[in-house]
Amino acid sequence: MQLRNLPILPTNAIFHRQTRPSIRQSSPFCSTQSPLLLKINPRTPQSTPTRAIDPYMNNNPRSAPPSMSGTFAVHKPAGVSSATFMETVQRRMEADPEFINTNMTREERQKRKRRKMPKVKMGHGGTLDPAADGVLVLGVNEGTKRLGEYLNCSKTYEVIAHFGCSTTTYDAEGSVLDRVSTTDITKEMIEQVLQHFRGEIQQIPPIYSALKIAGSKLYEYARNLESLPRNISPRPVTIHSLEVMGDILYDHEFMLPTKEATTDEKFQERVFRDAGLKELVKLGNKYAEMELQSLGDKGSSESAPERESLAPGAEPADVEVTEPPTVTTEALALLEHAAKFSEPESDQLAAQQNLSAAEITAPHPIVAFRATVSSGTYIRSLVHDIAIAMGARAHVAKLTRTRQGDWEVGKNIIPADDVEGKDLSEWAPKVKFYMTNGPLAEYKE
Repeated sequence: MQLRNLPILPTNAIFHRQTRPSIRQSSPFCSTQSPLLLKINPRTPQSTPTRAIDPYMNNNPRSAPPSMSGTFAVHKPAGVSSATFMETVQRRMEADPEFINTNMTREERQKRKRRKMPKVKMGHGGTLDPAADGVLVLGVNEGTKRLGEYLNCSKTYEVIAHFGCSTTTYDAEGSVLDRVSTTDITKEMIEQVLQHFRGEIQQIPPIYSALKIAGSKLYEYARNLESLPRNISPRPVTIHSLEVMGDILYDHEFMLPTKEATTDEKFQERVFRDAGLKELVKLGNKYAEMELQSLGDKGSSESAPERESLAPGAEPADVEVTEPPTVTTEALALLEHAAKFSEPESDQLAAQQNLSAAEITAPHPIVAFRATVSSGTYIRSLVHDIAIAMGARAHVAKLTRTRQGDWEVGKNIIPADDVEGKDLSEWAPKVKFYMTNGPLAEYKE
């Protein structure tokens, strides 16, 4: 209490004991130590040299330089997922301290260390199928906040459609659903169909996709042969341009898939497809109406217990079937039609319905397309729908994303060979240039 009104000066403090005892000290029963008084000895303050403020270090030797932020693009190779290749880029860029995020909180640093995550904060601007290659836009540190611009921009793809069969995944990695002979396809036939797929259309997404329903992705339901909690409605997309590249080729390196889809896989695809087609019919899609009628005429080849196995909440039934097998409408039509032909012609008709091993390995035509589409468009579904509209079947044999926004293959992206095979010092300057100046700037070696 005695120090309350004393001035505060830059001095040395010397402590002295109080010379006069207080009333409390004079008591024989008091064992309290005598209070201390602070005596102030003023002195002349010495001038100390001041250190120049470093704006880069913020006058703190422990502070790291601010990390680089921005976006750039790489060429993702086929056969690897977008997330896996992005992690490869992150691991390579850790060697340069300028890319390491220095603005993370302590919790974020501990989380990355605990999960053994890369030190470079990164995200990508739109998933590219594992079987596809092409432009993959990456955001680094604060650049991850700008990736939403690339999720909603237009994209350009170059795709090779392989006619002859359709698959569960709509590409060459799936199991075969249907096989159709494709010896009479012409470029004029393709052009006539393509005009109905330009502009704003309604598209049924493939069941093997990353779309979520009830917290799970569609391909998880497909792999487990589970029924969907609800139907997936067709999605509005825009096909800005769609054109055929080159001629129809029969001499090529691609082979048709050989693995046949199971009965359950075929039934699941049909149920999924049937629900989407009914929605398209309501919107006046004539091709959907033709396909739906074709599915109705074809009939189902699955037995009742197999169909019930995919129904929600159904239990397997131990029932012994004693009734004779039912002949489908398609089989009756095939038998009646085959009876009109001689033996060689009948064999030829059977080969068209059930292709032999020689027919499978024989070259079926491929057609290359270039399509510029809006966000949310599935090129696999586009190829699948075009082939059905032609009365054929096809799947994607090769898919390349050549442009996303202002990032374009052969113009301003980092090749996959540089990322995987070269030293970081050889391609890091190009990354820093585009992160700083954007995709429209011209980089000079």
